[in-house]
Amino acid sequence: MSSVGKFYFKPSEGEHIETTVKIEPEKAAAVCGTVLDKTGAAVPDALVLLFRSGKDKKLIDRQFTDQEGQFSFGPIEGNVLYLIKVYKNSMKIRELEIIAE
Repeated sequence: MSSVGKFYFKPSEGEHIETTVKIEPEKAAAVCGTVLDKTGAAVPDALVLLFRSGKDKKLIDRQFTDQEGQFSFGPIEGNVLYLIKVYKNSMKIRELEIIAE
């Protein structure tokens, strides 16, 4: 089962809350990941670059990993080839081409 959204609420004492959640088909894609070193430890503050692959290799977005080494990009366009480059301390760690479906 996949999550399609989440929300928080804090009812007052004696309050009755009614809600309806409408789910629309999602056309956008996303990529989430974790950067690990060779020992399997999370790599915080690594620079992660997202490129649209092809002749131009256009830079789409950039961010740094959090304390758990995690990053995410989205929404991104589906059925497009992307390239992710990861850098830490000016060293290239890994390149990964992704096709979003």
